Amino acid sequence: MKRLITAISASFLLSAGMMLMSSCEKDNSKYKLTIVVTANDTVRVQNASVRVFAPVSPTYVDYYDATDERGETNYTFLNKVVVEVIANKGSFKGCSFAEVNQGNNTVYIDLKPHGSDDNGCSTN
Repeated sequence: MKRLITAISASFLLSAGMMLMSSCEKDNSKYKLTIVVTANDTVRVQNASVRVFAPVSPTYVDYYDATDERGETNYTFLNKVVVEVIANKGSFKGCSFAEVNQGNNTVYIDLKPHGSDDNGCSTN
């Protein structure tokens, strides 16, 4: 009888330990950022220049890219970041920032004329 109780206790402890070990998985989700560039709040802009950078020193987050045929550009980071985004095409410009959390994050930038006060840029 004593052996039976010991065996049941040991199997219970073993199964409880296995449950605890399997429930402690690390979340390996990526930090993804999609930037959508538009003009007139609706028309997506192809081949717009996009700069994504972290305004701190020292940093290695400083990317230049161009939007694709859907007016989008995509980035993946290793951890949470806060970045500034500047997009322009011709005489139009738009600025914003993004706090990139785990999972998919999307920022929409609407291009305005360079001299416009509502393009989101601190220096026009």
